[in-house]
Amino acid sequence: MRPRIEILPPAAAERIAAGEVIERPASVVKELIENSLDAGARRITVEIEGAGSRLIRVSDDGCGVPRDELAVAFARFATSKLRSADDLRRVRTYGFRGEALPSIAAIARVTIVTRPAAADTAATLTVAGGVGQAVVTAAAPEGTTVTVEDLFYNTPARQRFLKSPAREAAVIMETVQALGLAAPVVAIRLLEAGREVLWMPPEPFEERARRVLGPSFTDRTLRIEASGPTALTGVLGTPQAAQARRNHQWWLVNGRPVRSPMLARALDQAYHTLIPDGRVPAAALHVRVPQESLDVNIHPRKAEVRFADERAVFNDVVRETRRVLHGAALLHTVAGPARQAGADSAHGAGAAPFGTRIEETPRGYGAAGPARLDRGVTAAHLWTTGPAAPGWPVIRVLGQLALTYIVGESGEELVLIDQHAAHERVLYERLLTRRRSGGVQAQGLVTPTVAELSPAEERLVSEVRPALASLGFEFEAFGRAAVRLTAIPAIAAGRDAAALFRACLADLAGDRSDHAGRELEERLAIATACHTAVRAGDRLDHATMAALLEDLAQAEDPYSCFHGRPTLVRIPRGDLERWFYRRT
Repeated sequence: MRPRIEILPPAAAERIAAGEVIERPASVVKELIENSLDAGARRITVEIEGAGSRLIRVSDDGCGVPRDELAVAFARFATSKLRSADDLRRVRTYGFRGEALPSIAAIARVTIVTRPAAADTAATLTVAGGVGQAVVTAAAPEGTTVTVEDLFYNTPARQRFLKSPAREAAVIMETVQALGLAAPVVAIRLLEAGREVLWMPPEPFEERARRVLGPSFTDRTLRIEASGPTALTGVLGTPQAAQARRNHQWWLVNGRPVRSPMLARALDQAYHTLIPDGRVPAAALHVRVPQESLDVNIHPRKAEVRFADERAVFNDVVRETRRVLHGAALLHTVAGPARQAGADSAHGAGAAPFGTRIEETPRGYGAAGPARLDRGVTAAHLWTTGPAAPGWPVIRVLGQLALTYIVGESGEELVLIDQHAAHERVLYERLLTRRRSGGVQAQGLVTPTVAELSPAEERLVSEVRPALASLGFEFEAFGRAAVRLTAIPAIAAGRDAAALFRACLADLAGDRSDHAGRELEERLAIATACHTAVRAGDRLDHATMAALLEDLAQAEDPYSCFHGRPTLVRIPRGDLERWFYRRT
């Protein structure tokens, strides 16, 4: 027999609705803190026991609930935040569904004690499993305290899907931090089994953002402030602070903590070539857009939002983030074994003043041979000169280590430069600059060179021919499985043309390439620069090393190669002294 279609009993319907709102203990914490914030609270205390399954108590000093409205607050779709369907397009509060309290009360034992400012006494109500008792008088200060006990006591199946107590407690911590970031003027305290595990005093948003990121980021953040159709406020982690996961990315949109894959992609794009593949930036950012261009109702728990013009928001975030990154000194610092975070200043004791010009240095290096020292100029007087990127230090070249690293001195700091990474960055930007400006890319070969191709390479060449031509490779078919090269990129003059051509094809072949997700011409520029740059094992004289540093200093992003690896690292004198036990 076919089952009859019937309306569910109220108790079953309420538990189903609760499942849409209350996924885990952190969901309860989120809903209750949001209600406190909407009530105008300036102090909020969250207490948990048993990772929230046994006890969650949220107390605030907000406006409270009048006694005659208390029972209605636990009815479905009851809310003080909406009056018509049109209000859904202008949502300016955290909660509005009218489902939080009844959903929590359907699967837990809930007691609320509340007192408005104008009331002489407080009122209290207990609801368990959706069944409420009578409202009674109580003694309490102004504000509201909601106590939730035995969460999921009548839905044991949901209890079985909870993670470990440690993980559930960690999610509660993240939830409190996210809402604390959204309301930096509010003091928030989190207690676990009576022990304080989090305290956030009222503070400016930038300070709250750094607090949420954690003490390890204190000296590795950059402030961002941008106005316009897409306004941005917050802090960005430096490339050195990049992480393996996104648990140090925090997003607010119009004051609401959200997850946004689109915003995460925009941040990745802004850090493109500044951090290695597989790493992601750290950031705590508040994005503001006109309210009418934002839909906050696409997710049951309002954890995601939709923008009316995602492309414009994406481009604005990328542009403003890059502006801050390109204007900062992104030098990587190597810490000594006993160094404490923040123990040294941003540039180390005795650092040379950035931007100082000492003495002109002979220029020129590359495949044609190292530059020669001018008569009267000694290695001891070679300093980087010329226009420099923001924060670029004055570096005196001391020598070469293991035919791989340029050793330099900047004030009282030791500086190590990866010669291959540095030259990669210089050549890569030179290629892209010439391509954008329409300048000459090709260097004709006096004697054309034949490059034999495998069947796979032959197919690839036909697919990427325009990209190859845009960077300066000129060639024509030569027999069945070969090409005749007549020109190569100008930056590679003097290189083995056939070997360079085939090496670039190898880097472009298949999605297994490290750069497969990037634009074809950019991937080719990366491959060309990589196979043209000086390598580990190449011997460089002082003039050549100094010339390389001068060119690197003028790059747009001199502090990392296009793989995201640092081009140079600095070791403050204090750390050197710790290595030699001169300082504790």
